[in-house]
Amino acid sequence: MTKDKRIRFPSGSYQAFYEGISYKIDPENDIVEMTQRLNPRYNSESREEAVNLANKLGVEKIQKRARLFLIFLLLSILLFLFLVFFPAYFSAKSESFFLSAGRFVAIVSEVVFLYMFGYYRSIVNYCTDSYCERCNKHFVFEEFEAPLVKEVSKIDAYSKTFTQYWHCRNCGHKDIKVQPQPIDHRHEKRQVNLEDDICEECGKEHALEEYRNIDVLNYALKKKIRYFKCINCGYHEIRLNKRLKII
Repeated sequence: MTKDKRIRFPSGSYQAFYEGISYKIDPENDIVEMTQRLNPRYNSESREEAVNLANKLGVEKIQKRARLFLIFLLLSILLFLFLVFFPAYFSAKSESFFLSAGRFVAIVSEVVFLYMFGYYRSIVNYCTDSYCERCNKHFVFEEFEAPLVKEVSKIDAYSKTFTQYWHCRNCGHKDIKVQPQPIDHRHEKRQVNLEDDICEECGKEHALEEYRNIDVLNYALKKKIRYFKCINCGYHEIRLNKRLKII
């Protein structure tokens, strides 16, 4: 089962917003850009909590705690696996009780250690990200603009990038990081003859055409992006097609 979502570009307009994403068409070079602003990685509460804990314990001690809870997590996983796959080490009388109790304790320990590792690891990440290599100070490097995800569709290529914007409150050093992202993409041939070939804007029949090949993202979900235009009035349309599971 599939469902289409339509992004419409009236004649003479080449930019539209839909569900927080900006779609921009460049008809001269046949390029389509899709950009989305994300939330900053750290909010004010997490920054304040990290600074307070670092001032109390120190960055090195926080790093040691993160490593320690990771070790505890791995040991609890190994204990659980041992109790599951090697029950023969326990006597028949005590097997049922001790195995059940041991597995329960191991699972609870895994949850606790996973939470503690994630907590201290997030603090370590902030300590690392907020450190300015120019002035050698912690908690001064911060995002001055929301991160940007950008996808660019060209005739023969499709790319995705993630951009972060950082600067130092102390020395003013800026660092804009543009990181290419892996993308599962392939092209599919456009449909030449359309059933709904009437333009929604000018109403002319046999005027709407699919003018470029289809972008197919994510092989499992088969998210399709299709591109249409009216040869009469210049109206453009992008259709997002995503396969839905039938319940």
